[in-house]
Amino acid sequence: MENNFSAENSLRLISETIERSRRTMAKNSGKPMILWGTLVAVTSVIIYFLWSKTGSPMWNLLWFAMSAIGAVCSYKMGRNHEKVPASEINRILGKVWMWFGIFATGFYAVLWIVACIRYAAHMDGVVGVDMTMIILMMMGLCGAISGSVMNQKAVSASSVTATALAVIYLLLLPDGSPAQILTFLILGVFALIIPGVILQHKTRA
Repeated sequence: MENNFSAENSLRLISETIERSRRTMAKNSGKPMILWGTLVAVTSVIIYFLWSKTGSPMWNLLWFAMSAIGAVCSYKMGRNHEKVPASEINRILGKVWMWFGIFATGFYAVLWIVACIRYAAHMDGVVGVDMTMIILMMMGLCGAISGSVMNQKAVSASSVTATALAVIYLLLLPDGSPAQILTFLILGVFALIIPGVILQHKTRA
């Protein structure tokens, strides 16, 4: 009987620890989501304005500047957050977004390398890959997975909804339109800012 009781207590303790970790992560995720959502939304609007005025998609390089600014702000913000004990949950979330960053940056780098090779070889035409669509789908998927891991349905639902709206908007645009960059405005607001505000409100309750 004592062994059964100990086993039950152990399982309950494990469940409580996991749930506490989820709640702490949800609490700590609100402000960073709002931060990154704001950065993504503002950067997309700036790139759209400059791209439209100059006709050059090279302004997309501003995403790297945004990433650097976001990383510094996140680091400073993270020092004031409640510490989350090491667990499988935060390890999974960290890996999900780490691999998103690796794939997104790597994919962008590969496109530039291929474009340079084609230019050097005097090959006509452009690389026929819709990078915006691929990044949108990857970002939406990572957001939905993160919401599921934290047991926050609102985050997953917002990510799925934002991705669907952004994809529909993108498909309605003519090829090569600078307005395609505004799909990240949709994603920033609906997949990051709004869920971040929701998390902030729920964890304060």
